[in-house]
Amino acid sequence: MSQATASIPLTYGGTSETVKLSELGEKLAGCNQKPRAVNIGEKFKDTSSPVTHTLQVRSWEKQLHQIFDETNATKLVTEAQKQLEKYFESLPKPGQSMRYPDGESPLDFLEQVAFNYACALKAKPKDVQLHLQLGMVLEEKYYAGDMYGLKKEEELNFQSLNVQAKESGKAEECAAICKLRGADPSGPLSLQLKAIDEEFHQLMDSGQGARAEHVQLLYAWKNKQATQEGAAAQKAADEMSPLGQAYMKYMDALSLDEAKAVYHFHVGRMLVIQGNYGEAVKRLEITLNWNPQHQFARVYLGLALALQKDTPAARSHEAISYLQEGMELLLTQQTEKALSVEEKSPSKPVLHADCLLSPSNVHLLRGIIQLGKLVAKTTDVKDCMSAQDIFHTAAVLVTQVLPTISRGDLYKQFEWVLLDAHTQLLESLVANQKGNEKMIAQRCERLSALIRCSTIPQNAELIALQEKTCQKLVLIQSCSSHALYLLGHSQLTKFDNDPQGTEAEQLLGDCKNSFLSSIALEGKPASGGVPEGITGQKWWQDRIKAEEAKKKAGEAKTAPSGAAAKTGAPAGRGGPAARGRGTTPARGAAAPRGVARGGAATRGAAARGAAAKPAPAKAGVGRAAPAGKAPPGKAGASRPCDTGKPGTPPKQTATESAKPAEIPSPAAVVDPNAPINRKTYHARLGLARALSRNTEDLSECLKYYNEVVTMAPEVHDAYIEPAEMIAKKDPMSAVDIYAKFPVSEKPTFDDAYIFGEIVRLLMKIEKYDDPRLGPNLISLGKVMGIGSLEKYVETLDAKFKTDLCKSVYAGVNGKAVDDPELEAFFKFKCWI
Repeated sequence: MSQATASIPLTYGGTSETVKLSELGEKLAGCNQKPRAVNIGEKFKDTSSPVTHTLQVRSWEKQLHQIFDETNATKLVTEAQKQLEKYFESLPKPGQSMRYPDGESPLDFLEQVAFNYACALKAKPKDVQLHLQLGMVLEEKYYAGDMYGLKKEEELNFQSLNVQAKESGKAEECAAICKLRGADPSGPLSLQLKAIDEEFHQLMDSGQGARAEHVQLLYAWKNKQATQEGAAAQKAADEMSPLGQAYMKYMDALSLDEAKAVYHFHVGRMLVIQGNYGEAVKRLEITLNWNPQHQFARVYLGLALALQKDTPAARSHEAISYLQEGMELLLTQQTEKALSVEEKSPSKPVLHADCLLSPSNVHLLRGIIQLGKLVAKTTDVKDCMSAQDIFHTAAVLVTQVLPTISRGDLYKQFEWVLLDAHTQLLESLVANQKGNEKMIAQRCERLSALIRCSTIPQNAELIALQEKTCQKLVLIQSCSSHALYLLGHSQLTKFDNDPQGTEAEQLLGDCKNSFLSSIALEGKPASGGVPEGITGQKWWQDRIKAEEAKKKAGEAKTAPSGAAAKTGAPAGRGGPAARGRGTTPARGAAAPRGVARGGAATRGAAARGAAAKPAPAKAGVGRAAPAGKAPPGKAGASRPCDTGKPGTPPKQTATESAKPAEIPSPAAVVDPNAPINRKTYHARLGLARALSRNTEDLSECLKYYNEVVTMAPEVHDAYIEPAEMIAKKDPMSAVDIYAKFPVSEKPTFDDAYIFGEIVRLLMKIEKYDDPRLGPNLISLGKVMGIGSLEKYVETLDAKFKTDLCKSVYAGVNGKAVDDPELEAFFKFKCWI
């Protein structure tokens, strides 16, 4: 590996000298490029956005007035700075879990900082800097809880109780509306939003406008949970959250001094966090009007322009230049850290709002993702790193941050960045599919696993991404049993997200076919033609129609004109040849740049696919030609070579022979060296779940659950799911299913759920003499403790089942029934 050659991609285009990988570190120092600041001049001099904010002391700010023995603002600020130093000293290191004495946790120190600044403001309410500092401290309070997972063990202040009450109140209202509309409050987000939307329209139709407006606000609050901005956007707009309070203090500072760029910048930055990109653009442009050299105002303006839906195409180059500057600033900083030989003395720690040039700034990484997307779709961009290198850079940066922060709101936003980066890298490989089939399949499998394991709440966007990824995998490995299982799993997830949708029945049918095709391929080579269960699915048919429409459009462009067209020459024949455009040569492999000690950034990645745009894959296209477009003969023939039938007019035969899409794809030929599909339980479990969605006939569904039990007896879901389906109508049959579960020597909490269900059902139907009741009571007691059996023992005692009670107590304690200690206890309970 050290002998492989590589180069380092540069932010403003080009690469470093190509050398051996072992010598690449020597070239790293010369890769830093000075960020190219766009000469803004007076570009934004006409931008205006009047500040209508009113300065006032709000109720939450009054609750911060907790210092009563000091009124001197200067002394209060000095004390605040001392407490802030203690806060930084007490912060835990990444991966470190600490316990603090009462009153000495980081949140305690930060709270004291806020108290001091709030009381200083009480003495000097017109001091702009105090408003700004208090806002930064309140913002830091949010990040301390979200990034470091800090929580006060005993939170008794009324402010936090108000926040929790308000948030839970909204959640309870949404849950009540869902129940009213017949939706499960714990079900998919799309169904909850649909129920709230129905309530809104019903209230509007009945003339209850005020109530409808409140429901509309609930819808907006709930809907933000599905966006990449996530809960942070909700909190930044909520005055009862520290992040929302910080925004109000920034607005207070801006209302006192509108001529300072820094106040406009912090307000614009918070608007970006809220997802209010239109207003953020105006505020950041005003920032640059007052200070054209404000680097991060340009970076955040580039992000806002890229994310704004109605941004004019003319501003794409402007956004690219701003985001490029931000990426180079970050990479330069990380490279310098990587090149430092000696450990530098740690710099003075600063608040998060003052330290935006950091990989932990999720908006900076989102800006890098948006830069890659803009570069990919803007063809005339010069002097810029390739889109693939940009996405690799974002992916490497975010993987360094994720292990160091707590799983809060920001963690989910970083996960979105990672998913975006790998999705775009996959798309670039798919666009240059030839020779990259193995790499595409690996990326599809890993991206699919990454989506399944993410902590992002399930939503339509995430589910659609999962389904498209699995579809790409099936296009590459159409005879892979595992690929078809993943497709079926994604389709089932999509169905469960909206089981009442217009295409729900079709989707469930496709899901079953995917699982059946996966099972049918077990024990066979993972090579050959596309299974019939896949070619008949809606997404496959839509893909073929799209390719045929694209083909017709290409033929129309290359159709001869004039006399040739009048003589009846077949228009557009040979058009497909025009689609085989030359591909752009692949960029050389890029090596890491800026790998700091403990994990720093890199420039690009060690290996990347080419960024060319070849013709799309043709695998299986000729298998499902639409009726009326196929040559005479058998409609929808499954053999792609059946183009020249007897009696076919010469013109039609020539037409078909000119279509490269009708030639059998290499995937249709069985590779003798292809791996054999393994027999696993996953597709059967998925098929059983899909069949269970139609509860009319459960016999087929139970058959596949039994197959799973036979193949993998340790899988809990294979017992729990079928038993829950029949427990109401036939509880004894449900007990029979649970009783098949093999009890291990050391039962787990998951095992205890099955023991508990057996006991619950038998006790409910009063089958006290059932031989399975005693052993399961003992197993449940061993895992969950004897206290979990208290109500059952009381019931058995009331029914005079004393012998069973004694054997259960003896079994849980691991002693014989005639043990002297237990006999004394049994006498006390009057069981002897």
